[in-house]
Amino acid sequence: MNVAQSAALSGSETAEPGVSGTEVNKKQKPLSRTAVVDAIRQRILRGDLVPGQRLVEAELCELLNASRGTVRTALMDLDHEGLVERIANRGARVRVVGLEEALQIVEVRMAVEVLCVSRAAQKITDKQITELRKLGAQLEEKASQSDVDRFAELTHKVFETYVKIADQPVAEEVLARLRARNTRHRFRLTYRAGRAQVSLPYWLDLIEAICNRDPVAARAALRRQAQNIEASMKALAHEDSPFAIIYPNT
Repeated sequence: MNVAQSAALSGSETAEPGVSGTEVNKKQKPLSRTAVVDAIRQRILRGDLVPGQRLVEAELCELLNASRGTVRTALMDLDHEGLVERIANRGARVRVVGLEEALQIVEVRMAVEVLCVSRAAQKITDKQITELRKLGAQLEEKASQSDVDRFAELTHKVFETYVKIADQPVAEEVLARLRARNTRHRFRLTYRAGRAQVSLPYWLDLIEAICNRDPVAARAALRRQAQNIEASMKALAHEDSPFAIIYPNT
């Protein structure tokens, strides 16, 4: 799959400024370096650009309405972030993260996320409790319906909600980058058959602990969730048969 094909898969709802499907709006002002970095990062985060996929500068220039120099420096920035790797005489590609590194990313992410759930439990308001519990009820509904796409969207919404409540901008930025680096393994696990039903109790325990304003219980719930994620990722890696990955927006 090349960059242009990925753009077609992503659809108009997820297209970056200056992009309509695979057609560039020439009237738009060329994107800045920061905007190009953000656009490519978001495509990696969504899974529109998959690990190992080549990132051809000419295609990205046309897709994002940006100059060759801007795209090249943006890819260098993403290389420093660990999302892209640049290979001598072969160009750039989305970085492939192996199991061992993926497990380390989960460990580091959870260490940072523990701070967020603890702060969220201390800062949450009555209104936010109502909103978070509503998300929990929606998770239960979608898990019972085996609506994998919507369940995945809701788990990310829960994550975004308690990170926002925690009001830790630096932690939020670190978590976003770690999440992007683990895209392949995250999608494999999230869209595994029956995963929604397995992960639901962990999410509900975490939501309840935060809503009860109990930082200790919130940290414990998050650690249990992390242990389950690590065990499930290892199990996936050792499965004999190929695993069918279902990507959203395809």
